[in-house]
Amino acid sequence: MTEKQIMFQIGFKFVFFLLFLYFTIDSVGSGGWGFFSYLFALFATKDFVQGTRMAEAFYRIKKSKNKKE
Repeated sequence: MTEKQIMFQIGFKFVFFLLFLYFTIDSVGSGGWGFFSYLFALFATKDFVQGTRMAEAFYRIKKSKNKKE
């Protein structure tokens, strides 16, 4: 994978995090904490954690690669 593709995947994860966060807030505002509110919150959390871990790994690899050169 190229650097551009990895950055796109990280950005994609954060976009989905924001989308599911919006759905969570909207669902809670209209009907309270129901099944779909919890489901949207779970998906938002999953995407945020995956995006953060991917970004952390990417920058750690990039930093170690720059030290070798």
